[in-house]
Amino acid sequence: MMKNKLLPRILLTLLGVALIFMAAAEAVLGFAGESAPGVITHVRREGGERQEAVANRYTYNISYTFTLPDGEKIDGSAKKVGDAVFVKTDGNSPATVRYLPFCPQINTLEGRARLGLEQIVLLLVGAFLIYFINKKQKPREE
Repeated sequence: MMKNKLLPRILLTLLGVALIFMAAAEAVLGFAGESAPGVITHVRREGGERQEAVANRYTYNISYTFTLPDGEKIDGSAKKVGDAVFVKTDGNSPATVRYLPFCPQINTLEGRARLGLEQIVLLLVGAFLIYFINKKQKPREE
C-alpha cells in the first residue's frame, strides 16, 4: 500500500521542481545571462486556435540558433502566444539570445529573459505541488 502512494508523490514532486527550475532559469537569464546574436530558423504554428476568451490566438514554436564566442553553434526553441498573423522566417531573421556562460544549453530569447507573470505563476504552481503533495497528513480521529 505504501508503494502505491509513494510513486505519485515522487513524480509530482519532480514536476514541481521542474516548474520551479524553468521559471528560475528564465528569471536568472535576465540578469546573469550573456547576450549573443542569433537567427530565428523556423516559426511553426502549433495546433489550432486556442480555446480562450480572446479569438484568433495561436501558440507558435520558434526555433533559433546562436553562436558562442568560441564558434560553437547552439540551437534553442521557445513558445509564444500570438494572433493569427505571423511572418514566416527565411532563416535570416535576427534575434538576441540570452544564455548561461557555464551552460549555454540553458537559453531563451531576450524578450523572455525576465521575471514576469508567467514565471511567477510557474514558481507558485511548482511550490504548491511540492508543499501539498508532501504535507504530512494528520491522523483522523474516529
